[in-house]
Amino acid sequence: MKKLFLSLKLIAFVFVGLSICASAIACTINETLETRLPFNSTSLTNDDRLAIANIVLEAKKWPDVDIQAVVIAGAYVGEKNAGKLKRERGAVVSAYLVQLGIKPQNVLIEPKTLTDQMVKNEDGSLNLHQIAIELVPLCHGSCERLCSDPRVTPTSRAIR
Repeated sequence: MKKLFLSLKLIAFVFVGLSICASAIACTINETLETRLPFNSTSLTNDDRLAIANIVLEAKKWPDVDIQAVVIAGAYVGEKNAGKLKRERGAVVSAYLVQLGIKPQNVLIEPKTLTDQMVKNEDGSLNLHQIAIELVPLCHGSCERLCSDPRVTPTSRAIR
């Protein structure tokens, strides 16, 4: 699933403007979660719900921003009705994120079919996470202020 987040790094990388000395400053701010579901299931466990609530609570510490949730709703090729599973898993996670206070228009669902090449370990076992969530700040204006805000813990240091 980590490979799937690579396509989302442009969203997660917070670009900031030029400072007075004309040097660019940037840092990465996000909260992420991956979870496994039983084959052919769309239900979140209580542990899943708690983990999702925890990353939302962390993201709500970001001052004066909206939160965008990018949800990868996956289904493994070995599961039945993969298309339906992806839609239903996305809908379940989206509804829960909205319950937790994320604006519906800020929840993006990206359905993915998870192939053997994506999830099989060398020994043949599966490293399967059908749900991945990444929360990123949506700043009004520049996000530069978040890089040095003591209430925010960037996932990468400020680059100057």
